[in-house]
Amino acid sequence: MMDLAQEATLPSAEERPALFGEAGASGPVAEMLDRAVAAGASHVHLDRDGDALRVRFRVAGRLLDAMRLPAGADLGFERNGISVATLDERIVLHLAPRDTRYPALEALGMTPGLARTIGGITGGLVLVAGPPRSGRSTTLATLLAQSDDGAHNLLAAASAAELHAVLRQDPDAILIDSVADREMAALALQAAEAGHLVLAGVDAGDAVGAILRLRALRADPFQLASTLRAVLSQRLVKRLCGGCRRPVQAQGSTSSLLGFDAGTVVYAAEGCGACESGFTGRTAVFEAIHVDAALRRLINDNGDSAIISRHAFLSAPNLGSAARTLVREGVTTAEEAVRVSRG
Repeated sequence: MMDLAQEATLPSAEERPALFGEAGASGPVAEMLDRAVAAGASHVHLDRDGDALRVRFRVAGRLLDAMRLPAGADLGFERNGISVATLDERIVLHLAPRDTRYPALEALGMTPGLARTIGGITGGLVLVAGPPRSGRSTTLATLLAQSDDGAHNLLAAASAAELHAVLRQDPDAILIDSVADREMAALALQAAEAGHLVLAGVDAGDAVGAILRLRALRADPFQLASTLRAVLSQRLVKRLCGGCRRPVQAQGSTSSLLGFDAGTVVYAAEGCGACESGFTGRTAVFEAIHVDAALRRLINDNGDSAIISRHAFLSAPNLGSAARTLVREGVTTAEEAVRVSRG
């Protein structure tokens, strides 16, 4: 079958003005590019669907509906240097990301798209959720460290009293390892509202649970909706040794729990002189909620967890889906993905 995708480079937010003219990309085109980056898409498919263009993103091997564009929209890809492949009334873009500016975030297990999106946040509230020993503190510290360019004042607070003191030190970014009580939650939102970057850990099982946890601490809904930029949730899984991992067919209950077809090839630990156990350390599995206008409305209106989840993961993987992708890629075992999926 002919491969319709040609190499193309997705422009960063900083590069778009030069690529699309002085005003930059705007409207639905800019939204499409932003959504593709945020979702970690490898390809964008555009197909005519009646009087509109159906836009789908290929994320973790699956095509997911993302949005609709007006059929007559002037996308201007070829005019502005983005190569495309067309067949009849179909367009496929291959998004070849540039070298990331956030290698430390990728080393944790983030996809390049997620690392660019989260690493590019410079103000507002970013929550990182996870139970004990999930790697949450390491992620928070890495996010803070990537802001350390010598021109920013980076501070940390472990209590409400410390946070009061930090806010008097003209901080650019603040790390809060755990939002433990109502006072900490209120101060974190106050700092984010003032324009500081606030990186805060939350004891919650998943990303939506982190939002509900702040609600339980009686965070002001409008303030939370207006300052929240992103929510991460993570777990750690054992990383298979690339030198000795063994391909096997997914079997029985494990296959069913992961939603794999019978005979799907996954990988098992074997063990060799280099690793002995079949594993070489651990890597994080992430889910991420990117707060857009619709999600802000849901948070402000105290939408329930099901509604928030439905919107948040419409075109992005949750923890279970992200873990299954690592299994298919041979990064970890099916058993590890089942453990993560069960919480």
